[in-house]
Amino acid sequence: MSTVVPNHEVAPEPRVVSSSPDELADRRADVDQKQDWVAGVLQESGCEGLLLLEPENFSWVTAGASPRGILDIREMPAVYLSAEHRWIVSSNADSQRLFDEEVDGLGFQLKEWPWHLGREQLLAELCHGRVVASDRPLSICKTSIGEKLRQKRRQLSPYEQECMKALGELLSHALEATCRTMTAGETEREVAGQISHRLLHRGAFPISITALADGRSRLYRQAGFTPLTIDQQCVVVATARKYGLCATAGRTMCFGQPDPALQKEHDLATRVSATYLASSWPDAIAAEVLNLGRRIYQMGEMEQEWRLAPQGYVTGRSPLELPLRPGRQDLLQPGWSLVWSSSAGAAQCTDTFLVTDAGPLLVTPMEAWPLKRIRVQGHEILRPDILVR
Repeated sequence: MSTVVPNHEVAPEPRVVSSSPDELADRRADVDQKQDWVAGVLQESGCEGLLLLEPENFSWVTAGASPRGILDIREMPAVYLSAEHRWIVSSNADSQRLFDEEVDGLGFQLKEWPWHLGREQLLAELCHGRVVASDRPLSICKTSIGEKLRQKRRQLSPYEQECMKALGELLSHALEATCRTMTAGETEREVAGQISHRLLHRGAFPISITALADGRSRLYRQAGFTPLTIDQQCVVVATARKYGLCATAGRTMCFGQPDPALQKEHDLATRVSATYLASSWPDAIAAEVLNLGRRIYQMGEMEQEWRLAPQGYVTGRSPLELPLRPGRQDLLQPGWSLVWSSSAGAAQCTDTFLVTDAGPLLVTPMEAWPLKRIRVQGHEILRPDILVR
């Protein structure tokens, strides 16, 4: 009878790409500022600690850490914070990677549960005998501050704004490079695959990709991709995540000159987009900005278009943090990241912008793309035109 001898070789040292000292210092400062805010909330609410379970809040308080490779939402890592200390709460199957790749040097300690026991027991032990707030309603916690956290994380910190701009540039590159190299006869699926490859190649995760060939965008304002071939034109839109943040952009290309109907529709969509952009200043009322766009639709004799799809929303840690709808009196805030998405017929114009005290800032800039120059309220606004190939 043979005996199997276990292999007790020493595990190799992890190969980890380290952040630069400057980047790590910026992240650490961002995390420290967020803990200072949490300390104020704890004092205000009379709580000793804060338990964060939502993935978006985990990413927010860690300045971009990502819980990858975990399929069970109930086993996701969490964060527990007191006024002065912070802990990653993780399964032993995930803690090593989290500290090697995501949170090393950010001042977090570890509270770990054995994977076979599950997360609930450790969470109960953490909260036992303590007055704890959480971002979800939990019987073991005194109060839920989920809405307060959602409001806070919408307003991106200076570090997060720089990350958002870096994400926007690589998203624009992925869309525009795909359009510049697209060939007639390729399928929508193939184009979506090329966009995904370019995003993943540069460390961004594709959340949603749309490729609409030959006027399908006239029927569907929100869609995905199919096996249909692209023979004349294509509208592509993508949402991607990197640094724990999300951005969205879209572009339109055409083999040969676009037909007059498409060009007219695209001109209108870009005028509406430019109007939204020019009006996106701090303290602007979202509903009034939408009304300005609706007037442009009316002037273009396509008033019904604004009814066919959402025109804009706040993005950030979640792809959609806050929908912007007619009638809402939300005031645009400095640090908000907005996606404006105007559509007219088969045309769409979608980009992400930052609201700043100096005016709206385009996050997903045109890299090597034909431009439309549109004057709105005395300012020249640049919007993407149709790429003719």
